[in-house]
Amino acid sequence: MNRRGFLKLASLVPAAGLMPSTLWAASSKKTISASSTPSPTNTQETAVTAPKTVRRRNIVLIKLSGGNDGLNTLVPLKDYAKYQKFRPTLSQPAQAYKLASLDGSGMALNLYMSHLSKWWNQGNVAWIQGVGYEHPILSHFRSSDIWDTASDAFVESEIGWLAQVLPQYKSGLHGIIVGEGLGPMSGKDCHTIAMQSPQVFLNQISLVKDANPLKNASPALAHITNIQHQLHEAGLQIKEKMGNPRPIPGFANGVLGRRLESVAQMILSDVDTAVYKVEHSGFDTHANQLNKQNNLLNELAIALDSFANTMQANGRWDDVLVVTYSEFGRRVQENKGGGTDHGAASVQLVMGGKVRGGVYGERPNLNELDKDGNLHMTTDFRQVYGTLASRWFNVNNPWSQFKTIPFV
Repeated sequence: MNRRGFLKLASLVPAAGLMPSTLWAASSKKTISASSTPSPTNTQETAVTAPKTVRRRNIVLIKLSGGNDGLNTLVPLKDYAKYQKFRPTLSQPAQAYKLASLDGSGMALNLYMSHLSKWWNQGNVAWIQGVGYEHPILSHFRSSDIWDTASDAFVESEIGWLAQVLPQYKSGLHGIIVGEGLGPMSGKDCHTIAMQSPQVFLNQISLVKDANPLKNASPALAHITNIQHQLHEAGLQIKEKMGNPRPIPGFANGVLGRRLESVAQMILSDVDTAVYKVEHSGFDTHANQLNKQNNLLNELAIALDSFANTMQANGRWDDVLVVTYSEFGRRVQENKGGGTDHGAASVQLVMGGKVRGGVYGERPNLNELDKDGNLHMTTDFRQVYGTLASRWFNVNNPWSQFKTIPFV
């Protein structure tokens, strides 16, 4: 390898997520306990079914980075007086929220997420309440590590939870991150690429020529040539599948919209991978939370609506699960800055054509907070992961000690 070739390759390594050496470069709208099993419903119709060579199931992970406030995502109507007492300036008008009530659950959807109403009414949206883990840690970095690795609060691991699932499901390319950081796909057995967008990746990958393994190479040089080979192979697949990706007409704008549009392009092009991950940032709302979070949730709902419409129109809605998560929730009591501080349990959204719609888990109990004023966890986050492993990918559940949840 000459110096120019090395520098070209080195410039691509950050875009490739610093990959490890083996890297491939409706609806029953009611509150449902984790042990109950509602009958499956799916009346979703597709407008256009394009010919497909691969009908692999996909998960699209959306991290709500910063710690999304669950109480202002799903508003507790049945405990509204208590909620308003804790949040005199952050609480929302009760009368307005009755219009967005999630039937039978005692909760109401944030009005800024109204673009999801259609999908809720079709039974394609599930909300999971009280999600967290025991002994919550309120550090962004440490709690993110726990969620990424499915580990206990006092156990450190470098193996992402999807690295424990995806090698059972398929070979080859396991996942694509549109953004930065491998997160839940960290680990030498999980073959993952991180990119800014398919267009940028295809432009960059054209600089990389294939490299055959070198005999008697040092471990460092063997690692670099191996990455070069894997990047080249991944680039060939994406280029062959996608060609020159074009914008999807009418798709949502904004950072999250553009990232989900890229994911939609790759799914519709049959890129052979199982999981996509994107990030929606800005949820660390210590001050002026009301407008900040409402705007963020509005952007999320609009982008999800665009994504769902695109998948449905192209006959892929039943093949996709969208799952949101955040490193923690927020404190119940508002602070003096009109925001909330780091908390514990929060809510997760799951959305897709095969979702069993409804609200799962126990409603937040505002009368029983922990010593720091946080909601208690009632649904361990590994219940969600185990459900995705066993009920969506149909592989062994690494967290079988936890009950699964019948949201799919």
